[in-house]
Amino acid sequence: MKTSKPHKALAELKALKKALQAPPPQPSSMPAAAPPTQKPSLRFGLSPKSKLNAALGPDDKALFHQAVRGTTPLKTKNTGQQLPLRSPKAPIPAEQHLQRQRHASGADELLDIYGLSDEFAIDFYDRPMSDYLSSYCGTDVLRDLKKGRWAIANHIDLHGSNLEQARLRLNYFLKHSLIEQYRCVRIVHGVGYGSKDKGPVLPLAVRRWLSQLDFVLAFTDCNPAEGGNGAVKVLLRNTHYS
Repeated sequence: MKTSKPHKALAELKALKKALQAPPPQPSSMPAAAPPTQKPSLRFGLSPKSKLNAALGPDDKALFHQAVRGTTPLKTKNTGQQLPLRSPKAPIPAEQHLQRQRHASGADELLDIYGLSDEFAIDFYDRPMSDYLSSYCGTDVLRDLKKGRWAIANHIDLHGSNLEQARLRLNYFLKHSLIEQYRCVRIVHGVGYGSKDKGPVLPLAVRRWLSQLDFVLAFTDCNPAEGGNGAVKVLLRNTHYS
């Protein structure tokens, strides 16, 4: 006996209703699979190379490899050469350091001749020194002065002056020459034959004064056409004195 189609459809609906009313299946009692473990990171984070790889994209890496193509890595990391430490230089005495600063700047004031010694002499002789060269200068300076490299720009004649008069006049003359920036000047002091039983007082005093002044670089006897040994040719430092 064949089942009619209505009865078959009704049976399918009942089966579907029963399936819908059935309780949901219980979850499995098996534990879920643990996620894959990650490798422990370095104690202080990623290495510089790992950080670089993480920061660079594929395009950046391609450009980098193209830039370093053909280069050879160094075989050792210790490529620097450690140089020995230099021993510290001995400190310059304060007085010498001050003299160097004053000489380099050219701003030192004119030393008053009244504060200089009349007896000071480098050569310790009783005759006037013919030449003088400052310790700041090389020997070529004195040689050039003798050859007339610098023309005489100013001069003074101290003939007939006693020691105090000569001191006052020479002090003013040197100050004026520095203000006018004269490099080479001539001082006529005579040979001192007129002094009685004292020798050449004025020639000795004038050259002793000059040898104590920082702005005097050198002096020498004038040649016969310039006054001979009765006059001295002086080279002054090029300074901006005011």
